Amino acid sequence: MSTTSRQLPSSTKVLIVGAGPSGLAAAISLIKHGVSVQDIVIVDSVHRGDNTSRATVLHAATLEALESIDCVQDLVSSGIHMKGMRLLDGKGSIFLTNDFSSLNSYTKYPYSCVISQAYTEASLNKQLDALSGYVFRPLKAVGMKPSEGGLEVTFENGESVTAPYVVAADGARSVIRSISGINFADPDGLTPDEMDPRTSQIVLADVSFTNSLEHALPTDPFLGSFAVGEQGIFLIAPLGHPKVHSEIYNAEDPVYRIGFSIPLDKGEGPSQPGLEILQKYIDQQGPPFLSSDPTRNPNHPIHVKKVYWSTRFRTHSAIADVFFKRIRGDVDRQNGGVVMLVGDAAHIHSPIGGQGMNLCIRDSIGLGATLAQHIHTSNVDDHLEVLRNFAEERHGKALKQIGMTKRFVRMVGTLMNRFSIQYWVLYLLGNIPFVKRNLTWQLSGLGNR
Repeated sequence: MSTTSRQLPSSTKVLIVGAGPSGLAAAISLIKHGVSVQDIVIVDSVHRGDNTSRATVLHAATLEALESIDCVQDLVSSGIHMKGMRLLDGKGSIFLTNDFSSLNSYTKYPYSCVISQAYTEASLNKQLDALSGYVFRPLKAVGMKPSEGGLEVTFENGESVTAPYVVAADGARSVIRSISGINFADPDGLTPDEMDPRTSQIVLADVSFTNSLEHALPTDPFLGSFAVGEQGIFLIAPLGHPKVHSEIYNAEDPVYRIGFSIPLDKGEGPSQPGLEILQKYIDQQGPPFLSSDPTRNPNHPIHVKKVYWSTRFRTHSAIADVFFKRIRGDVDRQNGGVVMLVGDAAHIHSPIGGQGMNLCIRDSIGLGATLAQHIHTSNVDDHLEVLRNFAEERHGKALKQIGMTKRFVRMVGTLMNRFSIQYWVLYLLGNIPFVKRNLTWQLSGLGNR
């Protein structure tokens, strides 16, 4: 359950700060690997369902990880199975296509599952409920210090919990990471202002339309659509099957996720763009089949009918220097405990490629297994190399993921100029079967589990 009616314990074995996909996956993994639910306290700073919903896709490696903790079935039955992708140019013509059938020999999930992050969180919450797990909300961490029983984390309301193991799953602005003195920066030393100004400002929105999109965007089989033109980038995808639209937004019409870039030289605009702004950029950057302009879309002019959620944000990459830190007392060096970072508290990058939440969930499920092993066999200071080695391995995976995402962003930048030599080089390379298979492999996460 996820309320605040239960008394917050003053101490526990594992404290998980943050109950988004990362925190929930870590908690479920710990329980599945034998840690008593009574030894886990989970807190989150917002009420259940209030976390923002940015991600929309679960790739094959993540589905396999979710299967390992019995959390995959609801998601794959509720999501749309994306069997491939098509890259469109600014006029809506197909530039490149790719299908995921090359994964058939490697996984039982040769597709990407398109589903709202909000539904993914809701599904994980239900799994946690079934395991008698409990999330204390809203509790915002504001402090942490070493104590005799571990690390004492204090909250805005004055309460505190002490635990020898603290899992920081509290997002990109992680309080726990900051208090722990762990640096968080771009691995290449870039600042947000040094990112490509054409693609570093992104708008995401969940919307319904006045007309059906089934003629232009069929869901069986579903191919993801990603348009790149001189004006910027644009993507659209359904947010799962109708039950997802109903449960998340109480919507009768199909709900779609749209996303697009706004060049920085056009200004920032509102943090939650409304219908008029969304329609403007759909008409400018989206494929013709989504346009409300009858000169571009003479057969089926279409308009945004309702905006359910929207956000505008700047993208950049950052990674924590370490994902593991032993924090000791100033006087008694045996005091204190261990901090482990997961999810956005550990690493962030551009949403292009749809990899962020996927790596976060895989990190957290792996941490659950490793942390359970350490708890079962050791005192906090025994065999710390088990935790350190796991953290270093995941750090390497995150660096690899950030590098891949940056390559995707550079590729998108190249495709925005169709008169460049690089544009046509990419076109030729993108039609080589080996290159297509390699791209599919990278997107699936199977090579970076």
